[in-house]
Amino acid sequence: MEFHPEDVIISLINIVVLFILLRLILWKHVIRFLTERANRVQQEKDDIEKTRLETENLRTEYNDKLETIDDLNHEMMRKNREVAEKEAESILNEAREKSKQLIVDAQSRIEEEKESALEEVKADVTQLATRMAAEILKREVSANDNSNTVDDFFGNFTE
Repeated sequence: MEFHPEDVIISLINIVVLFILLRLILWKHVIRFLTERANRVQQEKDDIEKTRLETENLRTEYNDKLETIDDLNHEMMRKNREVAEKEAESILNEAREKSKQLIVDAQSRIEEEKESALEEVKADVTQLATRMAAEILKREVSANDNSNTVDDFFGNFTE
């Protein structure tokens, strides 16, 4: 294989011409493609950053709302607890008043029944005394008769 300088020169001219033709024909398209691609990549980066910021804002807003809801929940629980305690106190006071009234009513009924029983006992004693006096008056009574009458009378009473 021989080396010919004209072949080298022709090859160099071909390469230069090919380069110039390709540059004229394809260079604008390649630059535009690369520019568009760079723009798309930058747009995607911007969109991702925008989405990240929106997500961060939404997360912050969500956390704030959760805290607010949690605070409201604690406040409602505190108020409900206060209402329940007041209601319980009211129920207890009402029960105490009712129990006091029941005790007063029971004591007054006891007093009434006690007085009624005393009246009945007084009536029975009076009746017994009258019967005893009538027995005594039916006959002349000796000390022995008096003792027997009293024993009979109280013996009947205990039976």
